[in-house]
Amino acid sequence: MWSVRMRASKKQNSKEKHISGAEGIYDYFQIEKVLKEYLKRAFEHSKGKPDKIVLTIEKINEEIKRVPVLPISNYLSNSTDESSKFIKDKLKSLGISEKAINIAFYVINNCHMRGATLIDALTGERLEKDKERGVRVSRIQMEKSKKIRILRKIRNISTQPLRTIEALTIASKVISHHDVIAELCISDNPDYTTGYIASRDFGYLRITNIKNKGQHIGGRAFFIKKPCDIEALIEYLERKPILIV
Repeated sequence: MWSVRMRASKKQNSKEKHISGAEGIYDYFQIEKVLKEYLKRAFEHSKGKPDKIVLTIEKINEEIKRVPVLPISNYLSNSTDESSKFIKDKLKSLGISEKAINIAFYVINNCHMRGATLIDALTGERLEKDKERGVRVSRIQMEKSKKIRILRKIRNISTQPLRTIEALTIASKVISHHDVIAELCISDNPDYTTGYIASRDFGYLRITNIKNKGQHIGGRAFFIKKPCDIEALIEYLERKPILIV
């Protein structure tokens, strides 16, 4: 099996602005088709045309761990204020402090990170070493039969079901690590206003109107319990190949 990854970006004010990304684990015969799909996605993204696209194809030489998919549920919010209150109440119910939640929202709304921030669930301390790059969840794929079943289930509740599948795949890997309590995700796509929170307690919970349409803010925050081996956690999230089943 092979890990195939794409990252598209554009130079803006001497910094590299993230445009789009995609990745999966594939058989050798699928690679050519996947690369064409990823290039199309990079060039046709609503955030604009990139001036740099990095494609990485890497053979997987270790055993692929199988992780169960999180159950999906929905919260239909009428406003961003309602969404924010709902998210804070749900995360607090897991023992995450208000300070940690507020810091997570601040980072997502203001820092324009390429990856996720790691937040101490009690103190709110940021635990990732690289505060600009963050942590990128990688080497993941959902089993084809499971993907088909979920697509059938969500096609009437999601305007972009493939985007939901990709996010669900990431969340399932993240929450499978014992040191992660929860995840908060807001898409940086200006046209996509549905985000999610995820945990072992309530699964993958989609939330509408998590931001206003047209906003370019977005990102991911993982709430971590301590003591935690941060280096081992990052190694798991970025390097361990996972199949969601």
